[in-house]
Amino acid sequence: MHNRGLLPLVRKFQVIESRSGPGFSPTRLGFRTLRQFSALTNVQELGIHRLDIPKFMPNLRRCFGHFLPTVRSLALREPKGSRRQIIYFIGLFQHLEDLKLLYNWARYEVEPSDDPTLTPPFAPPLRGSLMMTYFTRVGLLMDMIDLFGGIRFRHMDLYRVDRISLPLGACAETLETLRLYPTDQSEEVFRWQTSADSRFLS
Repeated sequence: MHNRGLLPLVRKFQVIESRSGPGFSPTRLGFRTLRQFSALTNVQELGIHRLDIPKFMPNLRRCFGHFLPTVRSLALREPKGSRRQIIYFIGLFQHLEDLKLLYNWARYEVEPSDDPTLTPPFAPPLRGSLMMTYFTRVGLLMDMIDLFGGIRFRHMDLYRVDRISLPLGACAETLETLRLYPTDQSEEVFRWQTSADSRFLS
């Protein structure tokens, strides 16, 4: 595709890394690969598995700058990095509407005490859809709401999300559709569903 000049036509791009691999880091971007990677200048939907953000620091803009003006939807599956590093990466995409933060199972990670106080360069609109699975990093979500001046998603798809009331409360005025799952047996989801059913029946 690169030789034929077709890479600028790509609108949806995904980086898939195996769970046993080291993750997506600059070592994956040799000179030739980086040249092809940089030719993806019109991507609107970007997905990256196991993005190793610390290893891209401080060159995030240089490696991902060509995506920033066009990406509207970002999916991060099991991103590596502190909460401020992840928020900083999300905040690079000034026109971002849809966000997916996906984990394969619940993991309670200890945030580093020396987490750099990075300030995201933009507060993306975040007015589209939010999808989260096995999400336990409550501090990340709290900091994102604070640093972005709130979130305004209209659609949510949530499975095994700790403190589910946090995103629901933050988007109370904009939320139009919400998808929960019968197999999500967390106590908080049960309380929220019971409360919602009571409001509906009354």
